[in-house]
Amino acid sequence: MGGNWQPDPRTEMFASRERTNTMKILLSWLAAAALLPAAPREPFDSHTMQTVMAPMRDGVRLATDVYLPARNGKTVEGRFPVLLERTPYNKNGRRKLGPVVAPHGYAVLVQDCRGRYASEGQFTPFDDGEDGYDTIEWAAAQPWSNGQVGTFGGSYTGMNQYSAATFRPPHLVGMFIQMAGASLYESVSYPGGAPNASWVSWILRSAATSPQAKQKPESAARIEKTVAADFGNWLKTAPLSRAALLNDFPDYLALYRASYDHASLDEFWKQRRFYTAGFYREMKDVPTLFVTGWYDNFAEGTLEVFSTLSRLQKTEKKLMVGPWPHGIGTSECGNAAFGSGATEDQAKLVAEWFDYLLRKLPLETIGAERVQTYRMGGGGGTRTSGGKLNHGGEWHNAPSWPPPGATASRYYLHDGGLLRPASPSNSEPSSYEFDPRNPVPTIGGRFAVGGVPMCIQDQVCSPRIPACKDALPLNRRPDVLSYSTAPLAAPQEVTGRIHATLWISSDAPDTDFTAKLMDVYPDGYALILADGEIRTRFRNGFDKPELMQPGTVYPVTIDLGSTSNLFGAGHRIRVDISSSNFPKFEPNSNTGEPVNAWTRQVTARNTVYHDAKRPSYIELPFVK
Repeated sequence: MGGNWQPDPRTEMFASRERTNTMKILLSWLAAAALLPAAPREPFDSHTMQTVMAPMRDGVRLATDVYLPARNGKTVEGRFPVLLERTPYNKNGRRKLGPVVAPHGYAVLVQDCRGRYASEGQFTPFDDGEDGYDTIEWAAAQPWSNGQVGTFGGSYTGMNQYSAATFRPPHLVGMFIQMAGASLYESVSYPGGAPNASWVSWILRSAATSPQAKQKPESAARIEKTVAADFGNWLKTAPLSRAALLNDFPDYLALYRASYDHASLDEFWKQRRFYTAGFYREMKDVPTLFVTGWYDNFAEGTLEVFSTLSRLQKTEKKLMVGPWPHGIGTSECGNAAFGSGATEDQAKLVAEWFDYLLRKLPLETIGAERVQTYRMGGGGGTRTSGGKLNHGGEWHNAPSWPPPGATASRYYLHDGGLLRPASPSNSEPSSYEFDPRNPVPTIGGRFAVGGVPMCIQDQVCSPRIPACKDALPLNRRPDVLSYSTAPLAAPQEVTGRIHATLWISSDAPDTDFTAKLMDVYPDGYALILADGEIRTRFRNGFDKPELMQPGTVYPVTIDLGSTSNLFGAGHRIRVDISSSNFPKFEPNSNTGEPVNAWTRQVTARNTVYHDAKRPSYIELPFVK
């Protein structure tokens, strides 16, 4: 599309009906804006809130909480910059943020998306661009608005900012984007080409909180119970049979079925609502702060959007990456503590970013350079008073992403479980039996659903972890190949994106391969940093499925995403290779059948080669 983009016809109709009034309002705003000083905010001490129904171009009204600056509990007359979040998760749940940000001198708007909670209309997931445009322009025209509208939010509410920006609303002046990927397929639906349980869980929970759930409370309760207490067992059944859980929610059942019908990165996933990566050149160029965490599913997508828009656009782009999961976090995540400096607050960052953009106030928490990342590690491995591993860390600034000082180095898999920078010599390959009915459990990493512990975890099973059947380290399983360096003589920093390239074969026409990167403490604690998977039918591209010839050797690349960690002296770098990571990824049936219609599961014999002609390795971005 790019430079040949044409506006949506409905947008043109809407604009035509409103053109005269909009021009009059715009002229008055421009006149008023000329008188507005770029001065520090006034000392407001409170806020007021009212809920209004904002009209969209088709007459549907969206419930919007409006928080205005106040003194002594009374609204202050005046025109203020507007900060807008549009959410499918109930605007009432955001009533702690508005009261914090509004006293900074902003009109803060939090709106239920179409067809969700108090808003009218029918919900179509991620199809929010036009409503975003209309809400921005409606907000700009209100008597309490000075015509400047910024947007904020994360995950879904970050992706709908992207979508609105592709329609180029005239009064959008800046964005605050948290955890929002460039491609829904690659970030959460099918990362590595394997179905990801986070997406299925999202569909189920959305159905259980939909307007239809009020008419079907028993069905909604059954969904909630399944996700909370029996999600793993539900996922082990065939996709078509388990779809019955959504029978009373036809819209969500249709999305569920479509998701499994489209296992490749095809036109379904390349719609504007799912695929920011296809619409970069249509996005309005406004200053944007991107925020994500190393343990967030959307981390890599957020990094991609930041890097791409930094290259394509002219306005300021900034990036902040913390040691967090799906959300701006505290100083702890999973079983680790990173130090008090890791704690950040969303409301504070939102206010600071827009104070910087609109009032020219100095940055305090947000870094002066374009990129601010939290390098984990260096904490010494003691335990906090709460029993967390003191992994430590500190913030680092850089002019770009990836950081200019990172140098990719290959560490090769060797016979005997060794991981070394030297190329391997001739050796026999390593094989194992992969049974999809007994998958390797997910323990930590970029995942948080179904009772699975998230973020940093020791890679050891326990009865509290779904799919665990013992209390042994994962690399003691016969279907896990484990490779470690010798203890490091000096600390080594790894910051950037990590890939593993494997030479593999299988006696199955289709199977999966996984890779996990760990920082192993001297006492054996195996701290997970990054992980990834590849479904072998997508070894040549997610839009080019091709089954394997059993016994034929192929190269495959596994994307483990990005991280930043200081491996301490005496620590080991470890890589585990296997073929499942459940329930993060649904196990491959190994039959070559379509993902939406497999009828049986069989054991595959999978092989990894690590010899001179077929060297398998992990590529690590070391920083000196």
